[in-house]
Amino acid sequence: MFGKLFIILRFILCLLGAGALLYTFSYPDAIIPPDPYMEEQSGLSLYALKPFIWLIPVVFMELVDIAGPWRNRIWFSALFAVLILALIAYPVLAATRPEVVAPTFSYQGEMLNGGLVSYVTFISVSLVARLVLLAYAFPAEDMQEQLEVGFVSASVLDPANARTVKEIAAEEKAAIPSFAFKAGDQRIATRFRLIMKRILLRSRIANASIAGGVLLLILWVALFPSPSPDEALKRDMRTMLEYRLTQNGYPLATNTAMHAAARVIKYISDHESLAGMSPAEAEQWLGLDKLPEGVRTWMRDSRPIKLASVRSSREIRTRFMTITDGTRYCVLYVRMNEADGSIILSEFQDSGWDAVADEARRNIGTDWSAYYK
Repeated sequence: MFGKLFIILRFILCLLGAGALLYTFSYPDAIIPPDPYMEEQSGLSLYALKPFIWLIPVVFMELVDIAGPWRNRIWFSALFAVLILALIAYPVLAATRPEVVAPTFSYQGEMLNGGLVSYVTFISVSLVARLVLLAYAFPAEDMQEQLEVGFVSASVLDPANARTVKEIAAEEKAAIPSFAFKAGDQRIATRFRLIMKRILLRSRIANASIAGGVLLLILWVALFPSPSPDEALKRDMRTMLEYRLTQNGYPLATNTAMHAAARVIKYISDHESLAGMSPAEAEQWLGLDKLPEGVRTWMRDSRPIKLASVRSSREIRTRFMTITDGTRYCVLYVRMNEADGSIILSEFQDSGWDAVADEARRNIGTDWSAYYK
């Protein structure tokens, strides 16, 4: 009883390790955020070992795995269980939380898309290493016994111990067993055939179940309904207005709202969706008119703001909408037509998402300004 409970405990721990492995493959920046200061440092540090942080859950899984029997079963059961769960969740996340599946900004990592590729690659390497290389180098005890069945001592093959044909023929021969299939023996043979048929049937059912499960999983991922571009835009426009109030009463955007705001403002900038609109019409199109007055005023604050991704404080643009969680910013800038007060151009500026990317863009902006000074 204790042995079974220990195996279950090892499987659960290995399952947690496999989940942590997929997370480190997918979101390393969430574990160790980019730091421009650490980028310039030389020598060995945890930040320098960031590309190898996935080894931590692997070592944990190995320690759990070698603590008892059924090593390969527990190892691969945990890895494939996490893979199946991730594939089941993948289309749902892609439809509702795309920032989890794909990067919101170009300077981010591959997110779950890249994490799954690395994870499947790790499973493939494990299959070859554990079931082929290690099995060949360190055969199991029953395999070792099978390898020693045909072993012949060197003394037997020694020419000095050779015998003539007459000497061999003169030895007493072993009795050759004979089998008489009488009534009782026939019943045993029939029972054996039934047992083998049951084993074969179970094997076929198991293989069919595995094949059916794989097919259903493929169909789930391939056929799960995904929103159209218009539906995705409407979803993001609703989500970007989500906020929470701090103790001081300041509204701050949620994490999901920040990613949605980035996608919406980028879409506006790429398609010039606000071109020709008045500020009031743009507010209505964005849904800002449905927010409480205090929240709307906070988002529509047009005063100049200093962003980490912009060096110069001189602005010829107007800050039209700002969505922030206190650290990260998504800002919609517009350029106005002085004649009729309509919007003629929209621009997207993000800041605070990646300190390394912010510093690089800030330095490029400085060099660009100096070139044209």
